Amino acid sequence: MSCRAIVVWSAVLPVLLASSSARAQSTPTAAPPSAATVGFMHAIHATNNVETTLAFYTEVFGVRADVRPFENPAVAILTDSPGVKLKVAMLQFPGHGFNFELTEFSNVPRTPAQPAIVDPGAPHMKVLVRDLKPVLAGLDKVQATIVTRSTKPVRVKTAQLGAVDAIFFRDPDGYLVEAVQASPPEGAKEGNVVGSIMGLTVADLDASLAFWHGQLGFDLERDGAYSKDAAMLDLFGVKGNIEFRTAHGVVPGSNARIEVIEFRGVPRSAFDLRVPDPGAAGMAIRVAAIDRLLPKLDAAGVRVVSKDRKLVEWSPTLRNVFVKDPNGLNIELVGDAPKAN
Repeated sequence: MSCRAIVVWSAVLPVLLASSSARAQSTPTAAPPSAATVGFMHAIHATNNVETTLAFYTEVFGVRADVRPFENPAVAILTDSPGVKLKVAMLQFPGHGFNFELTEFSNVPRTPAQPAIVDPGAPHMKVLVRDLKPVLAGLDKVQATIVTRSTKPVRVKTAQLGAVDAIFFRDPDGYLVEAVQASPPEGAKEGNVVGSIMGLTVADLDASLAFWHGQLGFDLERDGAYSKDAAMLDLFGVKGNIEFRTAHGVVPGSNARIEVIEFRGVPRSAFDLRVPDPGAAGMAIRVAAIDRLLPKLDAAGVRVVSKDRKLVEWSPTLRNVFVKDPNGLNIELVGDAPKAN
């Protein structure tokens, strides 16, 4: 690929992702007129070595992608990482228009970290599959670290999927992954993967729901009171007098699903990494009136991590910026450039 082609590709990638995500969703949920968020682009996972991590997901889930250099000079400004270099691989999970971006940053200091599932800010990716057997075979082949305490699939009752078999494990970067055997939706394409849900552990469920609703327009629904369900605690790989509660919902303007979980009764450490750090996670979402939204978030005390806390000129038509949710999740806001007066 020529340098010119690389620059053009990196400049238009957000638009391509948005359009490909829209095509993958037959009937995306409409965003309320007042919502800040108007669409989902992709979940983000920073890796130590993108080829190694991509090979893991191909072996375990049968999903494939190409690794590409990403040479847009705005990346250094967006991530506040002078001199940074970037490679990406974009996995497409069937079912809900869900793209999963694997990134590898280089030429900057990086601090890798691996969270416990109970740690506020810990991300995880729930991958829905027709059959757990090939997943388990793949995990055994790559000698993956199993998180689930019994080291095998557990039958659990969930608010969204009913009774399912599931198992938690780590990818090569320590990122938490949950494989769930679930019935495919009507019209599902061939392949073992039939859906995905982005997960996030939070310090306080009420405060997190208030942030996601008040600042970004998400309507996440609580699944119930605190629970001590033994099977779920086995699945999470924890034990003791631990309670948890969850909430779930759909990203406005999309069919991409997200769930959050809070634990109590167990020591927790905040998991809060810079965008380039291996193990860091996030999501990219489309927002309306980004030039008005960012000052609102800044005034509300939301952390802005892009250079000089300002919008980044990603392309002639797009602006973006990285902010943090209250738990340390990196959120890339992407919006149209303001129209000239």
